[in-house]
Amino acid sequence: MNYNIEDLKEAVGRLEEALISHETEDVDMYVRLIKNISSQIKTEYWSTHVKEDEIVIQPVANKNHDYKIINTIEFLYKPMHFVNVYEGNEIEYFAKERSEELLESGAMEQHNEFWSSHEIIFGNVYGSMPLELLGTDNVSKLLRCGWKKANVDIVEFSKNIDEERIREIASYKYRHYIIIKELETGSYLLLRYNF
Repeated sequence: MNYNIEDLKEAVGRLEEALISHETEDVDMYVRLIKNISSQIKTEYWSTHVKEDEIVIQPVANKNHDYKIINTIEFLYKPMHFVNVYEGNEIEYFAKERSEELLESGAMEQHNEFWSSHEIIFGNVYGSMPLELLGTDNVSKLLRCGWKKANVDIVEFSKNIDEERIREIASYKYRHYIIIKELETGSYLLLRYNF
């Protein structure tokens, strides 16, 4: 998605509304979105207006070569209102409700198409999809059903990191995430949900 100044102004306006209404999760999400938009605007500006010989690159020490954030995109997710996913039949009820909401909103096909191209390895988020795959009508219906927006960091792992080590890193470093394997490439990615 290509952002512009108008997107930045809109995100700042939404941040202001979230600050006034004391919506902590929304404040956090809009701050991250503003950072993401600003970064993209800066990158596009530099690539268009700054000559290569004017750039002075300062070396940056990167101590972690096992993984890196390669992108941040906005997702819609269905919040979970239970503590232990494996206790009772909470997860079955949640899955049924999620499916009904996806069907009612007309988003089931996009949801299934996205998740069928990835093998879910492990995680603790059970209902989500990229916002950019949905139309505005789908989004508004899901938001009315209680779904929320969140920025999701896409974390890529080095080829030499095995699945067990990825799970260790994820459980140690992240609170809300899904580890996936892209079926087309066989690469492992982690979706880190910022909520």
